[in-house]
Amino acid sequence: MGGATNCPETPRQKMIGMMYIVLTAMLALNVAADILNGFTMVENSLKINTTGSENRNKNLYLKFEDLNSQNPTKVGAWLNKANEVKKKSDALYNQIQELKIAIVKQADGPEGDVNNIEARDNLDAAGRIGLDKDQGGQGKGKELKEAILKYRADMIELVKADTSKVSLLKKTFNQDLKVKGHDGMEQEWQVATFEMMPVAAAVTILSKIQSDVRNTEGDVVTYLKSMVDADDYRVNKIEAKVIPNSKYVIRGGQYVADIVLVASDTTQKPEVYIGGNPQTGTGGSLVKDGHYQTGAGSIGDHKYAGYIRLNSPMGSKIYPFQSDYNVGEPTAIISADQMNVFYAGIDNQVSISVPGVPAGYISASMTGGSLRKTGKGWVVRPQKPGTPCVISVTAKIDGKTQSMGKKSFRVKMLPPPVAFFTYTENGGTFKYKGQTPIQKQHLLGLEQLRAELDDADIEADFSVLGFEMTIPGVMGTTIERSAGKSFTAKQRAAIKDMRSGSKFFISGIQAKGPDGITRKLPPMEVVVR
Repeated sequence: MGGATNCPETPRQKMIGMMYIVLTAMLALNVAADILNGFTMVENSLKINTTGSENRNKNLYLKFEDLNSQNPTKVGAWLNKANEVKKKSDALYNQIQELKIAIVKQADGPEGDVNNIEARDNLDAAGRIGLDKDQGGQGKGKELKEAILKYRADMIELVKADTSKVSLLKKTFNQDLKVKGHDGMEQEWQVATFEMMPVAAAVTILSKIQSDVRNTEGDVVTYLKSMVDADDYRVNKIEAKVIPNSKYVIRGGQYVADIVLVASDTTQKPEVYIGGNPQTGTGGSLVKDGHYQTGAGSIGDHKYAGYIRLNSPMGSKIYPFQSDYNVGEPTAIISADQMNVFYAGIDNQVSISVPGVPAGYISASMTGGSLRKTGKGWVVRPQKPGTPCVISVTAKIDGKTQSMGKKSFRVKMLPPPVAFFTYTENGGTFKYKGQTPIQKQHLLGLEQLRAELDDADIEADFSVLGFEMTIPGVMGTTIERSAGKSFTAKQRAAIKDMRSGSKFFISGIQAKGPDGITRKLPPMEVVVR
């Protein structure tokens, strides 16, 4: 009837053919209600995630402002960049929100509500708003694509030194790549996103981008906050320091001092100038490897000044310094390297020196404990707490042994340690001591509980003998005991089942120190993020 090319179709046949095409299209485009409900569930989840990101970002800005109030000179420039990130993130977020509203109102009418979409299965509204004008739309999709790519470029410029963050930004905002459409063919992002797309799906896609914007905002601002100290080598203050072995020098001896930058970059050697003259490491007065040495020819006060030139990531910088020393009669210097007191049961490092006298000509003895000389100095090991230690020093000068003085030190018991466990992140190892939230992924690999002194100046090894873990549950809390330093299988299984926001306690911690004393440690509160 209409199959041969020389037999034209009748009007009736054309009408039947057209109806078939329309019915086929309607069947193909029918969207199941459970699929639409699925989009609604994802949309609600994205809202929760976005709200959480916004709250975290708000706290992050508050911490940034607090840092700025303490040191506006150093923090101000980075805070300004952070505020620009917020401004640009808010602008893109709001642009996406306006596009969502426009699509919903196109589908539901002027009173349409993004939070309560009626025509969720409408296949025309998203295209009428998002497609290009030559495709029958308003071109809003292309405008959004350009805004997203501009936002990506701006964020990359801020974190370009971190290649991993740049890579993540390119993967997160990849609207410049071709996308496979319904027919499997590659299309522009705005076509694949809005053409024949149900309103519920289009809104969910846009909400996902909004969530990405808030997460990216937090990541970039966190990076900027970490860069506050990058220019000064991650310390609060960089200044020139003169550290003499002693400001009191024996006549005829030598004055020796370290001229260094506190927390300086050990990969480069600074240039030292004294009195405007570079110190090349030759001559009577010289600086070599950070040590300044000059002869002490006369008794009295001596002053000197100069500056250190250092190449930093932000360019060459100059740090001025000045110091003085006094040349006088001989005396011994006895000082504890780590603290003003000795601790029983451990080795205590002590510096014993006599200015102008080589270390090989210095001898020392001690009451109340043992004293021995090592390659790095002297080590004291007191007998017991409460019994003072007295160190006496003699030196061989001009072939004669002379008494150079003595000093008494108090002896105390080691303070109690605190418990911690370690986790790895970005190739580094970190210590967690409780209270602050920690990501669950860092808890899944827990193996051992450890203990150490909070005082970083004291080195002492402690062994954990056992601990208890209080596990919250529906039927109440349970207590799982470990008879050593290792977490039990039940403890690790309980941690694996915990949700974000959960808390558990590690208590009843016992640890033995090098002095042989078993101590009970404070409990740890672990907050799962």
